[in-house]
Amino acid sequence: MVKFLALFALELDVHEVCFTNSHGQQYHPSDVVLDGNEEFLVLVFDQALGVGEGVLGIGFSAVLNAHLKGFYKCTYLDGGGKNNMAVTQFEPVDARRCFLSWDEPALKATFKIAVDVPSELTALSNMPIISEKLDANVKTVYFEESPIMSTYLVAVVVGLFEHIEDTTSDGVKVRAYCPVGKSDKGEFALNLAVKTLDLFSKYFSTPYPLPKLDMVAVPEFSGGAMENYGLIPYRENEMLYDHLHSTTARKQRVYFQLRYTFAVIQYST
Repeated sequence: MVKFLALFALELDVHEVCFTNSHGQQYHPSDVVLDGNEEFLVLVFDQALGVGEGVLGIGFSAVLNAHLKGFYKCTYLDGGGKNNMAVTQFEPVDARRCFLSWDEPALKATFKIAVDVPSELTALSNMPIISEKLDANVKTVYFEESPIMSTYLVAVVVGLFEHIEDTTSDGVKVRAYCPVGKSDKGEFALNLAVKTLDLFSKYFSTPYPLPKLDMVAVPEFSGGAMENYGLIPYRENEMLYDHLHSTTARKQRVYFQLRYTFAVIQYST
C-alpha cells in the first residue's frame, strides 16, 4: 500500500489528477509536486491506494518546443511559404517532455495513441490507423495498440506530406513520406527499404514483426535517423536522393543509413 506515486515529467503543466481503483473508488492527490531538477512528478495522497489494478488519469499540457527533442516543432519553406511540422524524438529519455510515464528504456509498455490535428495534415505514429473522426476542421486519428516497447521508441509525426508506397514479399506495407513535391526523391529509399526488409527477414530468420513501416523525411532532426518501431524519421539529406543531381557519396550515405536503422529494428524486436 502506498500514499504516493512518482513518474517522470519535464516541462509539463499538470491540471488535474485522479486515481480510480478496480472497485471504482476515486482518489485525488492532496499535493502534486513537479521537480524540474530531478525530472519527477510526485503525487501525494492522504489515503493509501491499496494493492491491485487501477487507472491513473492525468490532465496536463505542454508546448511544442524548439529543441529538437521531446515533441518539437520544426519550420521549413515550401514554395516560398512557411510550413510547420511536429515531430517526436524521445531517445534516450525525452518522452517525459511529451507525456507522463516511467521513462526508462528497461521499463516497457504498450501504447494506444490518438491525436487531434488540423484536417488537412497527415498524422503518423508507430502503428496503422484504425479510424479517423472529423469534427469541423479538426480530425481525431486513432492508431492500433503497439507491441510492448520502451517509451523512447514511441513516435508521432504531423505535417503536410505526399507519399509513395510498396509492399515486401511478406506483405508488409512500406511508405516513404516526403515534403510535397519531393516524392520522386524518396523512390531510392523506398526501393531499398523493401529489399532490406526482405533481406533481414531471411538473415535473422524472423519476419519483420510490425504491420507496416513508414519513413518520414524531416527538415530538422538531431540525428541521421531514429529507429522507432514502425515509424522512422530521417533527416532529409539522409533519406531523399535526387537521381539527377545527388552525388554517389550521397547515395551511399542514404544506403548505409537505411541499412543500419533497419538492422537495429529487426534485431531489437
